[in-house]
Amino acid sequence: MRKERDPKVSVKKTPLTKAEMVSKMQLTEAAMFLDLKKAEQEHGRDSIWTSMLRSQWNTVNQLMGNLGIPTDFQLPDNIAAMDIVVAIIRQPEQA
Repeated sequence: MRKERDPKVSVKKTPLTKAEMVSKMQLTEAAMFLDLKKAEQEHGRDSIWTSMLRSQWNTVNQLMGNLGIPTDFQLPDNIAAMDIVVAIIRQPEQA
């Protein structure tokens, strides 16, 4: 039988450790960078959507830099984003 939680009892949330905060920021930055690179590939570098995503990613990236948090290039999202960067570079110029 399942016990229901008593609504009168509060559930305490433990604060994140420094390592957990760093990890979450790195994961967030990597996901945002992947979204940016996907938008560049699909909509072009100068689209409004791409510019908005670039601005959002840049904010997080600068915050990480100010806090001394390095980018984790081994995260799956960063690897996928770099694959997109390479694909964009290898595309022939469309004149």
